[in-house]
Amino acid sequence: MSFISEVESSIQTIFAAIGSGFQMDPAAGYNQIDNWIQHLRSTNEPALRPIVTELETLRGHIDSNNAAGMAEAFQNLGEMTAQSALSVHNFSGNGDKAREISQKLIAAAGNLRLVANAPVVR
Repeated sequence: MSFISEVESSIQTIFAAIGSGFQMDPAAGYNQIDNWIQHLRSTNEPALRPIVTELETLRGHIDSNNAAGMAEAFQNLGEMTAQSALSVHNFSGNGDKAREISQKLIAAAGNLRLVANAPVVR
């Protein structure tokens, strides 16, 4: 599986872990985020450091069950991913896949905004 496929799968896993009113254990989301952080740090690319920082911020918001903060972090990650893909044009389609991932991150942000604004059911 390529890293881009792993990222797509991870987005779905993270959203499932924090969706449904935070009733699920977020450990699966932590594992995915930690994998991203480790992978991005191993590339030692200065341009990726803001993404790593935002992933760490996302992890903090998951720790505190802050859906609004998670939405903002997903939005930021989506925008950073789109920005990083602007100059990627090759026959293997990496730029296109990165842009698609960006759209999924931003869609997840929108879904989390809905969760954050939903009334608490007790």
